[in-house]
Amino acid sequence: MIRIVVHIVTSVLCIIVPVVGLVYGIWDSHQPKTGPVGDGNPNYPTIPQLIPIISCFLLGAGNLPIAIMRYKQYIKNQKDEENLKQVRCTRIIFSFYLP
Repeated sequence: MIRIVVHIVTSVLCIIVPVVGLVYGIWDSHQPKTGPVGDGNPNYPTIPQLIPIISCFLLGAGNLPIAIMRYKQYIKNQKDEENLKQVRCTRIIFSFYLP
């Protein structure tokens, strides 16, 4: 159970963190940098800088549906096991009363 929840949380973080990082990078590139820091021209993210951000986002977006399906399957299996235990207990109880 904990492994499945960690899978979901990690997938959500892989979606949120790159988006926040990209927004922060774009915001920071629009801040004027003059003097010894820069010449006032914005430094936009380059392709090599965007590749890890995009790949992390795609991995999170691809794994989230898988994690949700695994969680639903785990819940279904838990309910099936409970029903099976109830049926076994009922059979045992009735077997004592039937001749």
